[in-house]
Amino acid sequence: MELKVEADRPSSERGDETMGAATSTAAVGEAVRAPATKGVEDVFGGLTVGQLIAPGSVGCKLLLHYDLGDAASALHASGKTAAAVADGDGIVVGLLTENDVMRAFFEGALVTSRLDAWFDSGMARASDLAMRRLTVRPSTPLSEIAERMVSNALAGNCACHHVLVEDDAGHLWGVLSALDMVQALIRPETWADSSTPSNQKDCSKPGMKAPWATLSMSVKDVMKSRDDVFTCPPTNTMKEVLKVLLMTKQNSALVVDAHGIYGIVTPRDAVKAFADGEESSEIIADWLAKKQQASGPRLIESTASLADAAALMTANGVNHLVVVLPGTLEAVGTVSSLDLALCDKARTPLLRSTAQAAGPTVGELVSQQWHLTAVCNQGATLREAACLLFASGRTSTALALSDEAAPLRLLTENDIMRAYVYGWEPDATAESWLVAKLIPRCSIPQHVLVPPSVRLTEAAWLMLKAPKPGIDACHHLVVKGAKGSEGGWLGVFSALDLARGLAAIGSELEAARTGADQTRVRAAMKTLEVVPTCKPANTLRQAFSTLIDSRQNAALVTNDDGSHNLVTPRCCLQALAEGVSADCTVVDFYGPRGGPAEEALREVAPELPLLDAAAVMTERTLHHLVVMDPKTSRPMGVLSSLDVARAIASMQSQRPFASLGWLWACKGPSTCTVW
Repeated sequence: MELKVEADRPSSERGDETMGAATSTAAVGEAVRAPATKGVEDVFGGLTVGQLIAPGSVGCKLLLHYDLGDAASALHASGKTAAAVADGDGIVVGLLTENDVMRAFFEGALVTSRLDAWFDSGMARASDLAMRRLTVRPSTPLSEIAERMVSNALAGNCACHHVLVEDDAGHLWGVLSALDMVQALIRPETWADSSTPSNQKDCSKPGMKAPWATLSMSVKDVMKSRDDVFTCPPTNTMKEVLKVLLMTKQNSALVVDAHGIYGIVTPRDAVKAFADGEESSEIIADWLAKKQQASGPRLIESTASLADAAALMTANGVNHLVVVLPGTLEAVGTVSSLDLALCDKARTPLLRSTAQAAGPTVGELVSQQWHLTAVCNQGATLREAACLLFASGRTSTALALSDEAAPLRLLTENDIMRAYVYGWEPDATAESWLVAKLIPRCSIPQHVLVPPSVRLTEAAWLMLKAPKPGIDACHHLVVKGAKGSEGGWLGVFSALDLARGLAAIGSELEAARTGADQTRVRAAMKTLEVVPTCKPANTLRQAFSTLIDSRQNAALVTNDDGSHNLVTPRCCLQALAEGVSADCTVVDFYGPRGGPAEEALREVAPELPLLDAAAVMTERTLHHLVVMDPKTSRPMGVLSSLDVARAIASMQSQRPFASLGWLWACKGPSTCTVW
């Protein structure tokens, strides 16, 4: 099967979402140019894209109806790291990169899956929507391409190792990669053709300085050090290794055991494995053992020049080298083609891995569940607010106030519970409760005002960060409208909405980025030692007072027959809505309202994945689950939606993978030796 496109169509026919032929070269430059770094030398001496790649040197081109497996085979056979993808009319709609194939492999995509389905999935690194940021002209300087790659790498949401080159008419010229730029640095004929007949460039001319001074820098000046090189044991599966690459946003990982380093895995390896139909469950040591080492040596000494590194990458067609101490096989880091393309020291520190927020945004989640944001009219009573919250399954409502300066306030179930315990009349207005000065209240509101762009993991962190020590937890975030605080409220995002968002994540990588993919309920739950309790004979006022005093939203009740119930603020909403006296006992309240069948809906096992627990909360609209001991069939803890948020927030602050530097510090230099 020959994978190519017979004719190109100009990008001007793509529509408004991509750069068309009518766009001037200057405008294109503005669209793709990253801010220049002051004082940074142009290591490419003014060389442009058109002087590096010839017109029509496309390499590998694909059509949208091709299968992913065929596309991966074509990519691997061509030796390229990316290919232009066109629709049936020849219009380029995106790039398929090695990282796309690696992501598809990790996500469990079939080799028979079509490219159009991949681009529609929202997981493509260079889809049609990203093409503005990835399209350049032949006249664009390579130094500007380097800046664009930096910008895209920092953004983290599109391809950063490649750009698409189109001429002024919008016709496809080719695809430029970081490795192509590295190869340009070691081709004297390229420099001769781009300036004077002599092979020696006139360095006195502005913008025409040859790169030899920069290339005389050593590899150790630009490499990733041990602390930024991630590892995996040889017992990992291929999928687990790909997870390391995707999570750390690095394109190489070293396979290390007690004897040292005996392998490196890159996206190109993932492309070959996927094209060959390998299973992602295969042990990485087994795959490396049978892999044909056709790419040549990948070792370079830390004192070697960048020119030597560029030459070695070019000669062997590889993007990554393992850096060792001179005269030894002890690894001290890695260096990539992107590190060389951005070889001035001012840029490279920016490309080290950093934790980024993950998951959908609160704006997306609130918009999808807009009907779940309850709103109380001005003058609503506490009972009416309780009825609204109980019927809607929500834990807070936006309350319209008579104060024009602050037309909306948030009324939570905890507010209503406090009013109930403190003896407020059910017919008292909710506004009067909120503005009361004499009633003990939190020193800060139980919500935080946030923009709609806040992502799920950041929302979890904000919920945990907002309260001061000794203050009630923050279960709600108020999402601003389109114009910020002046644009009103877009909606209210609760801890249960966070669980909803977690359960709705369809991508394995996105789930992994939240840190919840490998976490079990046992690790996030509150044990019985810290869960408040109350007796069946306690009154509702006493039970709810226990919640207020303990600053928790669930108390365990163990009945005489060994059964159990949970008392939560939602019970207070029900009691107030139904006119139940605060002097009613817990056992009498639960008698006609909740039995073993209802409580069984809350029960989960301690080894249940946290993602599945979030799905249970979502499906059954429950903020609290009872964790049952499988041996005794008795409660051993409680998991709340806020516990889920706490788990996500804490896992986001940890680095889950071992770096080469960590292994060197803990186990000694022998683990960093290549063998």
